[in-house]
Amino acid sequence: MNKKPLTLKNLALCTFLVGTISCSSKVIVQDFPSTAAPANEISNLERDLQSAKDKQVDILSPNDFQKAQANLEEAKSKFLNGEDPKKTLHSIASGKAYLNNANTVAELSRENVADIITAREMAKKAEADRYFSRDFKKIDAKLSELTKKSGGIKVTQKELESHSIIKSEYKDLELRAIIEKTVGESRDVISKAKLEKADKYAPRTLAIAEKQLADTIDFIKLNPEESAEIKVRAMNTKAAAYRVYNINFRAKNTAKISTEEMAIALEDAQEKSKFNETKADIIEEELKTTQSALDREKEAQNELAMTKEQLTAQNEKLVEEKKYNDKFEEARKNFTSNEAEIFRQGDALLIRLKGIEFPSSKATINSSNYSLLSKVEKVVKDFGVDSKITIEGHSDSIGGKTINNRLSAQRAKAVKDYLEANGGGIEYKIETIGLGDQKPLTTNKTAEGRAKNRRVDIIITPESTNL
Repeated sequence: MNKKPLTLKNLALCTFLVGTISCSSKVIVQDFPSTAAPANEISNLERDLQSAKDKQVDILSPNDFQKAQANLEEAKSKFLNGEDPKKTLHSIASGKAYLNNANTVAELSRENVADIITAREMAKKAEADRYFSRDFKKIDAKLSELTKKSGGIKVTQKELESHSIIKSEYKDLELRAIIEKTVGESRDVISKAKLEKADKYAPRTLAIAEKQLADTIDFIKLNPEESAEIKVRAMNTKAAAYRVYNINFRAKNTAKISTEEMAIALEDAQEKSKFNETKADIIEEELKTTQSALDREKEAQNELAMTKEQLTAQNEKLVEEKKYNDKFEEARKNFTSNEAEIFRQGDALLIRLKGIEFPSSKATINSSNYSLLSKVEKVVKDFGVDSKITIEGHSDSIGGKTINNRLSAQRAKAVKDYLEANGGGIEYKIETIGLGDQKPLTTNKTAEGRAKNRRVDIIITPESTNL
């Protein structure tokens, strides 16, 4: 069926209908028969409210939707308190009536705010409601206010301007969410490298990573629909971010390799070794041309043997390094960003358990954390059961030092006991230590900061033969 264009006459009629329905203080309540089961009808109303919410009815007709929700809660309360089933069923019927009214208003409004609803759905698809929950709720409140005033029908210049602003804000939030999802981890890794003074120890690699990050963000802003290209750029940005973190760590903490250039040279050593071997072959040919060069040839051959020995040792180190990096990368893939962060500390692997939760002031492991600890156990086995394992317990600054040290030590031991109990008879080399609030990751002045400081770190130091 072809839709007729919305004329001024039709617009006025829609406005009147929506206003009449949405502003009505009473609804037609059709009570249930006495044989109806309150529990079943409560479940049905809950399901219908959720279905309506999925269709944005709570935004398009907020007043009636909220009344329907309130009647549902009232019915639940009456049912749980054992009141007369008729009263419970009447509350459910009232909720159903308000929901029907809300659906009618929403349907009349939906076509006239369709572009806003589309923008909101795209923002939700990009998970803007998860990454920027507070901002998303603020825009929803503006949309609700607009629909309260006009029932979603754009009839005044002011409402037209509000319509445009709300649509634009949802689109901006969608873009922010795409950027956060795409390069949020890379940005955080670069920030951590900067906190570790990468601008001093690895300035060139840091500049490359920051430019890669900025270029990717600029591309997303200009081409948010190019998902395939965005994915490739995100991977490259992530690689650059972790590279500056690792290069900075080596340059800062390795005694023999103390500069960024030497750290980079280590990664390029394989190509340089090929060049050195070619150069050595040329020297050998030149030394054979004359009898008088025999002495120099012998000396050069000794030097060449030493060079090849050094290159062999260096190549072996590179092979070990690659094996470790492969294991490091495989370990990182085991965990989601909400479960754990994986860092390299020299030849050791640090697993920062973000997802582990303990009851307040207790060291008992919740069953919800078994899956996470099973992943930790798998990583330990991959690095070799002869690896040395150190489990560090950390707390925030709330409470006394003695209590924090004891509680953090008990939580570290709880993790150790789990690994040993589920090791299938394998004996691990596990040490535990409770550090209390001695090593905070961030400030203890905010609830968010304290939550980050309450953690368990697992440090795996493999035997060199396991690399």
